[in-house]
Amino acid sequence: MLLANLLTFVSFAAAGAIPYENVPKSTCTNPVKRVEWRELKAADKQSYIDAVLCLKTKPSRLGLKTSLYDDFPYVHHKYNLITLRECGYTGYATYWDWTKDVKKLAKSPVMSSKLGIGGDGSDTRTETLDGKTIRCVNDGPFKNLRPSYQSRSPTELLTASHCLYRELTDGESEGSIISAQYYNATYVAIVQKNAKFETYHTALEGGPHGIIHSSMGGEMNPATSPNDPVFFFHHAQIDRLWWQWQQANPKARLSDYSGETANLKNQQRGKAALKDLLLMGGLAKDVKVEDVMSTTGSVLCYKY
Repeated sequence: MLLANLLTFVSFAAAGAIPYENVPKSTCTNPVKRVEWRELKAADKQSYIDAVLCLKTKPSRLGLKTSLYDDFPYVHHKYNLITLRECGYTGYATYWDWTKDVKKLAKSPVMSSKLGIGGDGSDTRTETLDGKTIRCVNDGPFKNLRPSYQSRSPTELLTASHCLYRELTDGESEGSIISAQYYNATYVAIVQKNAKFETYHTALEGGPHGIIHSSMGGEMNPATSPNDPVFFFHHAQIDRLWWQWQQANPKARLSDYSGETANLKNQQRGKAALKDLLLMGGLAKDVKVEDVMSTTGSVLCYKY
């Protein structure tokens, strides 16, 4: 799957399907069930939050002068659940079903100041980052979190300690109403009806995936969006939708992967394939796309 227990983040690019029989045989016999943030017990929510904060106290595994937390936005990857285990978290990976919070993202339990990630950026607490004024999150457990990197472009990274910042498009504003059309339950149901990965990927990426990034604003807009803890909840939700789409026709869709690859540094593009490697950037062992197409295959072991 796109987002996995290795918790890598990849875009929905890919290539021609291979026969279903060639998909790796499952070695997963007891998959864990991922749950929505609202379903977690209070103690598990607190443990998750504490573990994320703990990553900021751990040294970089990439030889950087920052922290283990900063390794993930540095290479645009997701936390490894095993890494959270090292910080004491024993619960499940979790996701945010934002279809339950249409036009009221800021009021979602995910954004609670007590057992959530905190709210919108503050008008009274601001900083300057790369010549721009940013609105700092001023409540919740991550209000003092200071990410170390900010992307200027997909290929240019700025080293600059700064506050966690957000700028939500929410409520009854015109922008919020327009955005909500592309992540509500009705629209998601339409997206899920796409029969082929090629069109499904386009609809999901161009709709809910991108819209939530822009609706959250702030850290969620640049390539260093893993700076914001909400990144991980959001991408687990995207993974969940893809999982549901696959389950509707597993024989065809567990090997339906099409599109192209892109090298951002030299702008080279090519036809992607299931044999391609997903590069972990040194945070974990590289894996083949085909090995993580199923959440209950040779590498992963979970369900929704």
